[in-house]
Amino acid sequence: MQLLYLRLVRGMYMKLFSLSKFVNIPNFKSLDPFTEIIEVKEPKLMVYSLTQQHNMSCTPVVKRRDEVLKGQVIGESENKSVGPIYSSVSGKVKQITTEVGLDGDKYEVVVIENDGLYKELEREKIDYKSLSFEQLKEHIKNLGLVETQNLTTRKRGLHIPFKKACKNILLNAQESGLYGQIDTYLFMAEKEDFLNGIEILRNLYKDADIKLLTTNDQTTVKGFSELLKETNVEIVPKKPTQYYHDINLASRDVFSDFNMKDTMVLDAFMLPALARGIRDNELTHYQYILVNGNDTKKPGIYKVINGSQIKDLQEASEAMDPFRMVGGSILSGDAIYSLDTTIDKGIREILFLSKDEVARDEEINCIKCGRCQDICPMNLKPWELNEMAINRDFDDFFKNRGGMCVECGLCSYVCPSKRHLLQSFKTAKKASRG
Repeated sequence: MQLLYLRLVRGMYMKLFSLSKFVNIPNFKSLDPFTEIIEVKEPKLMVYSLTQQHNMSCTPVVKRRDEVLKGQVIGESENKSVGPIYSSVSGKVKQITTEVGLDGDKYEVVVIENDGLYKELEREKIDYKSLSFEQLKEHIKNLGLVETQNLTTRKRGLHIPFKKACKNILLNAQESGLYGQIDTYLFMAEKEDFLNGIEILRNLYKDADIKLLTTNDQTTVKGFSELLKETNVEIVPKKPTQYYHDINLASRDVFSDFNMKDTMVLDAFMLPALARGIRDNELTHYQYILVNGNDTKKPGIYKVINGSQIKDLQEASEAMDPFRMVGGSILSGDAIYSLDTTIDKGIREILFLSKDEVARDEEINCIKCGRCQDICPMNLKPWELNEMAINRDFDDFFKNRGGMCVECGLCSYVCPSKRHLLQSFKTAKKASRG
């Protein structure tokens, strides 16, 4: 039996030092890959979180009653590593307020009343081949894209990483949802821009060895093989695991380059948007999300405009009375605290679960079996770190390399005592950030 542990909603907000319980989903749901993209109608009120990057906030540059255009900057930061936030519609700023985010904390948001006209701010065309590396890097940052798949980058709050030179390029498409494959849209709806992205990488890094890391799902391998047959890009299929959310580990496994001296790892799901932005200076105002769970009558891959909320997807998928809601990415997720939560960048899957899909297991005392230590890719001692986190001994937690945890969840997966290991590590890290 495969076990995945996800935080269980306990009230509207989670206290900082509480180690909240988990939702145990006993089995993956066996599904045929979805072949249809369902477009979600743009809501009347668009809600944009000003914290799209991990713990990195923007400041609103608009005020109430301002008229805005599609593609206009509505939030930006003085931090050079934080990209701007754009409006995906035209309309009027209704208010600047706070809303509950995916993690249960409150974040500042800009609410825009969509006028339905989609009047767009004109953007100048560029020739990316004429740009210096620093100019190209700044241009990519200003596209407003956020690197969310690769855990190491996300934790540091960085935008998409580009190197001045590299011998290897790893496109990481190692994405599998709890209830189905998410990557099919890359070789369906986005295939032209995906290929354009590879061509751009070839132009920028002429001698680099480009490989695509995918899941070993038969449909995925077949789809990418057909798409890339004339590109000389090698496909590396692997069993889906959160292990590959750490770019250093992915680089080590595929190119034997743990320190990433010669390797650049890019989120393959960002490649089509990168291609549009680099080639045509075009912003991407939407994302694709897999929606599933027994409570939804219309499971599938949904195309959602930025600024939408969970309730918009709930309505579109006809999820009438979910017992639990989970939003996440590769083999993991967080409990959704409110239907008003903004669908931020990086959410790849939303589950509307019925009661019979959720099993609740109480954790028991650690039996010191050592399984968590044996499976940890960073050679940590999760059982010891768990005790330190529970006792709020955060100094010792970090002295014992707790900050090196890549949040792969393997320790929680194998623990026979159902210890909430990963959640305790997340709590300790959150506490250290104040």
